[in-house]
Amino acid sequence: MDRFVKVLRKISIRRRLAYAFLILCVVPISVMIIISAIVEFLYSNGNLKSNYENFAYESNIRVNDMFEQLELKFKYLKENNDILTDLYLYTTSPKYQTEGVTDRIENTIASIMSTQGEIDYTSIFFEDGTSFLYKKNPIDMDKIRSRLKEGLEWYYLNYDRKNVLCRTEDVEIDYTSGLKARYVVMINPTEIESILNNAVGSSKQKIAITDRKGKIVVGSQFGKSDLVYEVIAPISDTGLYVVNTFTGKKYDLHGLITTILLFLLVLITSGAVIYLVNESIKIPLNRLLGRIEQINEEDVFVLKEEGINTESKDEHEILNDVFTSMLNRLNEVLEETYITKINETELRTRIKELELVALQQRINPHFLYNLLDNVFWMAQMKNYEEIGEMVSALGEFFKTSVSEKGAFVTINTEIENVKSYVCLQKIMHKDQFIEEWDIDPRIKHYKTVKLVLQPIIENCIVHGFEGMERGGIIRITGKKEADTIVFEIEDNGKGMENDVCEKIRKKMNSTILGIGDSIGMRNVNQRIKIYFGEPYGINIKSQINEGTTVSLCIPIKE
Repeated sequence: MDRFVKVLRKISIRRRLAYAFLILCVVPISVMIIISAIVEFLYSNGNLKSNYENFAYESNIRVNDMFEQLELKFKYLKENNDILTDLYLYTTSPKYQTEGVTDRIENTIASIMSTQGEIDYTSIFFEDGTSFLYKKNPIDMDKIRSRLKEGLEWYYLNYDRKNVLCRTEDVEIDYTSGLKARYVVMINPTEIESILNNAVGSSKQKIAITDRKGKIVVGSQFGKSDLVYEVIAPISDTGLYVVNTFTGKKYDLHGLITTILLFLLVLITSGAVIYLVNESIKIPLNRLLGRIEQINEEDVFVLKEEGINTESKDEHEILNDVFTSMLNRLNEVLEETYITKINETELRTRIKELELVALQQRINPHFLYNLLDNVFWMAQMKNYEEIGEMVSALGEFFKTSVSEKGAFVTINTEIENVKSYVCLQKIMHKDQFIEEWDIDPRIKHYKTVKLVLQPIIENCIVHGFEGMERGGIIRITGKKEADTIVFEIEDNGKGMENDVCEKIRKKMNSTILGIGDSIGMRNVNQRIKIYFGEPYGINIKSQINEGTTVSLCIPIKE
C-alpha cells in the first residue's frame, strides 16, 4: 500500500483526479450500459413473440365470446314456439292477420333481442313481403333486403357508407307445407368497435374482424410498413376472422437510448465538476507556489530548504516543503525580535496604566471651588449650623474620594459618599430638589469603581434642574440583574432633545479626551470600560420636559 501511495504522489493532482474520474465513473457506467443493452436484447428477442401471442389470445377469447352470445340469441329467436305459432297462424288464417298479432310477434322479438346491446336490427319476413321488425335506430328495410345473401352465414353489407355485420337464415315454419321465413339480425358496427377497443391489451396492438379474403369488416390494423407481428384466428362458425396486428421494433432501443443519455448527462456533469474542482485547486495553488518560490529565491531571511523532493509533482508536497523552509527562516527572525516584542508589550501595559490614572484624576474641580466660595459667604452671614453641616458633609465626601486608596470601593461606601455629596448640594440649592433612594441591601458588599455615581448626580442638579426653583426629584435605584448590577439615576428635569442626547452618547464613548463636552460622564464611562470591559458602561435616555434617566451597568465583583 505504501509503495502504491508513493507512486501516486509522483503524479500531479490533476492527473489523479482524471484517473479517479475514469475508474469510478466512466468505466462503471460504460459496463452498466453494455450489460443493460445485452440483457434488454436477450429479453426482448425471447419474449416479444410470447407477449404478442398472449395479447392475441386474450383478444380472441373476448371476440369469440361476443359472437357465441349473438349465436345463442339467434338460435333462441328461431326456435321460439310463440313466434313460430303466431307466424303460422298469421300466414294460414286471414282472421289472425291483425295488428294485434303483428304487435305481439314484434314485441316477442324485441324482448329477446333488446338485451344484447350489439344487435341493432332484427327482422322476420316472408317472400310475399310481410315482415316483423325490431330496430333501435331508423333503417331503410328495402335497401337491406335487396342486399341480403342466401344461406346460413355471417357476412357484411355496406349500408349508409359503412360495413354492417349480418346474420341470416331461412327458418321452416311448417314442416307439412314447407312454409319458410327469412330471419335477419344486423349488428351495430360502433358497438363491435367498442368491444374490439376494450379487448386491446397493448398500445402497440390493433384488432380487426375480416372476411375470408382479408377485407376488414370492423376494426383496424397496422399497415405493412409498421407491422411487426400478426396473429390471425377464425371466429367459430361465422366465416370471419380476428386479426391481431402489432407494431413497434423487434429490438426496442428506448431503454438503451435512455441509458446512453443518462451516461452522457453523468459524463458531462462529472466532467464539469472535475474541471471546476481542478481549476479551484490549480489556480490558488499555482499562485501561492509562485509567491512562495519568489520569497524562497529573493528574501535574504529565507534560504533554500535542503532535501526537497524535486521528483514529486504533488503540488501539496512542494507547498509543504517550501512552507517548512519559510517557517525555519522565520523562526530565526522571531528569535532575534523576541526581546523587542517583550519591551513593546511592557510599554503598552505602562501606557494603559497611565491612561487609567489620568482618567481617574480628571474630575472637574469647579465643584470644590464653588463649595469653598459658598462656605466663605455663609460664614460671612454667620449661619453657623448650615456651615457645620456643610463642613461635616464635605469631610465625609473627601474621606472617600481622596483618602480611599485604590480604584475600587464597596457599593455601600460609594452610596454613603454620594449621600454626603447630595447633602451638600441640598444646602446649596435650598428647596430646589429632593432625592429618593432604592438600593437593594444585597448588593452593598460588592465592589465598584469609586466616584461613578457623583458625576451623574451632579449633571442632574446642574443641567437637569437648571432654571427650576423647586420641585426637582432625583431617584437613585440599585439592583442585581443576573450577573450584573444596574444603577439608574432618574430626574424630572427639563430633559434633552434626541439629537442632543445622541451627541452626548457619542462624546461619552469617544476615546479622545478634551476639556468640557461632558467630561465627567465620559470619565465614568471610560473607567468602567477599562476596568470591566466593553459590555459595561453608561446609557442615557431623555425626553424634553419629562426628564433624563442614566443607566450604569457593572459586573458583580466581590
